[in-house]
Amino acid sequence: MTFIQLLASLTPIISVMLFLVLLRMPASRAMPISMVFTGLAAVFVWQMDTTFLAASVVEGLLSALTPLTIIFGAVFLLNTLKYSGAMDTIRAGFTNISGDARVQIIIICWLFGSFIEGSAGFGTPAAIAAPLLVLLGIPPIAAAVVALIADSTSVSFGAIGLPVLFGMEQGLTQGGANMAAQQIAQHGGSFADFAQFIAMHMITIDLITGTLIPLTMVAILTGFFGRNKSFKEGLAIWKFALFAGLAFTVPAWLINYFAGPEFPSVIGALVGMALVIPVAKKGYLLPKEQWNDFAENDGQERQELETEVKFSQLAAWSPYLIMASLLVLSRTVEPLKAWLSSFNISWTGLLGTELKAGFATLYAPGAFFVLVCILGFFLFRMKSPAIKETISVSCKSMVPTIISLGASVPMVKIFLNSGENASGLASMPVALADTLANSMGAVWAWVSPIVGIFGAFLSGSATFSNMMFSGLQYSVADNIGANHALILAMQGIGANAGNMMCVMNVVAAATVVGMAGRESEIIRKTMPVALGYALVAGTIAAVWGGF
Repeated sequence: MTFIQLLASLTPIISVMLFLVLLRMPASRAMPISMVFTGLAAVFVWQMDTTFLAASVVEGLLSALTPLTIIFGAVFLLNTLKYSGAMDTIRAGFTNISGDARVQIIIICWLFGSFIEGSAGFGTPAAIAAPLLVLLGIPPIAAAVVALIADSTSVSFGAIGLPVLFGMEQGLTQGGANMAAQQIAQHGGSFADFAQFIAMHMITIDLITGTLIPLTMVAILTGFFGRNKSFKEGLAIWKFALFAGLAFTVPAWLINYFAGPEFPSVIGALVGMALVIPVAKKGYLLPKEQWNDFAENDGQERQELETEVKFSQLAAWSPYLIMASLLVLSRTVEPLKAWLSSFNISWTGLLGTELKAGFATLYAPGAFFVLVCILGFFLFRMKSPAIKETISVSCKSMVPTIISLGASVPMVKIFLNSGENASGLASMPVALADTLANSMGAVWAWVSPIVGIFGAFLSGSATFSNMMFSGLQYSVADNIGANHALILAMQGIGANAGNMMCVMNVVAAATVVGMAGRESEIIRKTMPVALGYALVAGTIAAVWGGF
């Protein structure tokens, strides 16, 4: 690959970093520009077929429907609870557990968010958790940042194990060639057994890296968003934070060991909440002084939340309880799953190519959100003006997000589909990753998770990152004589880390907290954490694998 081709393959990354992060453009401007530059690089350098490029754009627009419905549903639910007054009850309930913002973010983002990730995945946890934090008085940008950081370790087993069970299987068996046939044969003869073995490596490493996430979250909260900008104020609850980390990672490890990668996040989160909430209520492992000391300019927002509590905790939480129940049932009860999936809309042969796209109208979490919101209108006895305000505010807030995702998903599709070209090159991501593998095999324990981050950053999905690069990771492991499962685990952990900073999730989190247009601020805070997460994991893997 020539230098020009290398530069072209980096176009999506360079343009997103330049316009979104460095120039601090809102995503609604940065992503359309980045899409145009990526398209130009694909046509003029990669010599991508123009019909295939146009079909990729159409595929991206259609594929964007699923995340857009999830984001709209999360915003809709937030506003339903807000304008009905139910959010004030939820806020009071969390305050009764602890008035300490550090404790609140651990319980809501790390534990409750992990439960949602295990049930639904695809950026849903941050879209649900971040608004809850805002209504507890945590600044919007801070809420988005910590919610994204929290949605990392649990991603290994998100959406009932999809990143490993589906993403890696597709990545290792695409094109009909089962790259991992020998490994699968050694682990019971089915990919599910090999996936469990890979996941054991992931969750074992996360007994260290994942356990540190709650402590990292509270340090980021106080260090960047506290009045005193003091990391020490966050680290002051290190005992509680590490306990909360272990309360999830240890049960998750046990569940994967005994039952496989479908339910570690779901059950680990439930066990974690059962352990952590009573400890928080009693104040065990916590200093006597509670912390809720944010910068002065956020005081007005917290003041607005002091309103009358109208509902019981059970009534106020019922939409989330119904939502979580629907997500779990729809993913685990096969007849219900099959019935909901039968309403899938698919488009095939886009513009005469073999590309296709689908939209799971009822199976996607967005449909559940809307149903729960409609139930909320009746449950909370909302009057017509409040219902109209809820719908109006929700729809208006979606405009920047529609533009952002309407450009970023097609950009990713162009990038992934660029293998249809006249230059004889593999697709941009594969060619780029091959170049990395050829030049950095000796330090692959550290490079491997970066490849995973790269895939998730662009595609917006750990599952898709694993689909793109599991085959490459397996081949590199072959070439350098490394443990295949360990290298694939590093791919998965990197994809988890990329979840913190991928454009799709950041746009979603920014939208639901009313900060659309400030995505660059969020990425600048989450990117160092994602890279640090990958570096620590890579170091553990290097020692473990004898690099």
